[in-house]
Amino acid sequence: MVRQKLNPKILLKLKKVYPKKTENALYVKLSKLSKKYNITINASAEIWGKKENFSVWGLLDESDKESLRDKSFQIIKIKRGNNKKGSKKIIEFINYKTDNKFIKLHLDEINRCYTYNCYTASFILIRKIIENLIMEIIKKKFSGNIKPEKELYLNLDGGKVHDLSILIKNLRKKTFNFDPLEKKLVLRILQLSEQFKDDANDKTHSLYHISSKLELDNKKPQGIFDLINEYFTEYS
Repeated sequence: MVRQKLNPKILLKLKKVYPKKTENALYVKLSKLSKKYNITINASAEIWGKKENFSVWGLLDESDKESLRDKSFQIIKIKRGNNKKGSKKIIEFINYKTDNKFIKLHLDEINRCYTYNCYTASFILIRKIIENLIMEIIKKKFSGNIKPEKELYLNLDGGKVHDLSILIKNLRKKTFNFDPLEKKLVLRILQLSEQFKDDANDKTHSLYHISSKLELDNKKPQGIFDLINEYFTEYS
């Protein structure tokens, strides 16, 4: 069987996305996708990218695009410039560096909501991420597989993660386990998170309160994310 030719520009992009992978490893991955979906090897790079939040669509030729055309995962490209008035540059209201793709997707949604004036939705989504990050602080610090430590973040009877208010309460009780500087940082994270949580809860449970930009800006949630990032950088 003749080895399919991979577009050098696509290979270059994949090297940038996956710098630790060899050319052969990249080709093997693409070859498997190509055989699985019966598409060209260049088209398989687009399928790979679709799962990992990058795209090589602009580097595909017509035969590559044609091989994707009758697939259920066909990529529909929207031409830029047709709706200039309706499009906006997304404002990076919350910036947080993470390898967790689900947190990245939530951050993207927060920033889109903020850009398009959906401030109540931004409030609630920010609260959701803070809840998960505080749970990660607990899991990092108390990583033993014993019941008392699991109960700090998990309801073992129902198998559900505790609400943010309980996570804050449980972590605050355990701060005697931290060294002085670490404890000071964690307590500040909890203090700001609790303040944000109270406001976010009001937005979640009140039908009559629609958040404003000023309201959200004044809460300065980026400060919470900066402190959490500092914690994971210094202590994990």
